[in-house]
Amino acid sequence: MTNQTELGPRAHHYVPQCWLAGFTESGQKDGRLWVTDFKRSKQWPTTPPNAGRRRDFYRVSFPEIDPVFVEKLYSKFEDRIAPILKTLDGELRDPTKQELEGLRAFMAIQWTRVPAFRPNMLSIAQKIHRATMDKALKSQASWKRVLRKLNVPVDSPEADYYKMRKFVESEQYSLSVDTEWYVQQALEGAQMIVPSLLKRHWQVSFSRKGSFIGSDNPVALDGEKKQRIGFANAGVVIFPVSRHVVLHGTISEMRPVPMTEMLIARLNTMMMLHTQEQVFFTKPDFCWLDKSAQYQTDWRFFDRNKFQF
Repeated sequence: MTNQTELGPRAHHYVPQCWLAGFTESGQKDGRLWVTDFKRSKQWPTTPPNAGRRRDFYRVSFPEIDPVFVEKLYSKFEDRIAPILKTLDGELRDPTKQELEGLRAFMAIQWTRVPAFRPNMLSIAQKIHRATMDKALKSQASWKRVLRKLNVPVDSPEADYYKMRKFVESEQYSLSVDTEWYVQQALEGAQMIVPSLLKRHWQVSFSRKGSFIGSDNPVALDGEKKQRIGFANAGVVIFPVSRHVVLHGTISEMRPVPMTEMLIARLNTMMMLHTQEQVFFTKPDFCWLDKSAQYQTDWRFFDRNKFQF
């Protein structure tokens, strides 16, 4: 029988424990935090080891490769970034140049390793696949060229031009990919994001009361409404280092803005709008702004659908 040691770690954290510790009462991994789950409309207290995780989320099946090598890779990086997170949370200061370099790499990894990244990547892949199929099925001649290139007999029943075109146009199909594909996209995507983060002007905001929240999708991008926002065109990229510290990077250099309770609530609202399911905070209540920009502390009144995008 295969034991737990042979299988390796099964609970894979998509947000690391060292980061979640920054939203606990004590600032430690064994400290308590509250999980607010918008999808289930539930809330419960827990600790970092039991939050922000999914079973076998990074487990892969590459030949002759450790099935949990990705989880171990992330863990090694977390060991290097953990002291920076803890120091900034404790000292409430701007990061040094070297610390900022590590934080930007951490943000890039966090953007791609969370569950919210996967449906976005699959959606892009499906659009590319549909465009490719539309081009291939533009005419019978173009379809035959594709079949020959793939060494598929042009007279095989499953390759019939009219049947395939009807099937594609029906949009009654979807792509299915495995964990290995998602992992590859995540690792490659993180490397592509870093250059965009390096071009931004970074500032740090502090909440001495510790009022910033974290989420299961902790890197938030904001920009012009009704536009697809990415790292290249986002007006601001926001990342909460802890409940006391938030990093924000803009395309152009901005004057520092005094951090008020209203502004903290606005930043928290942005995090709530970008979350996939869960928010993490030291207490069950936290501040945010409703659609009328009214200050709120009860998460039960939050309705993502009421906000315009």
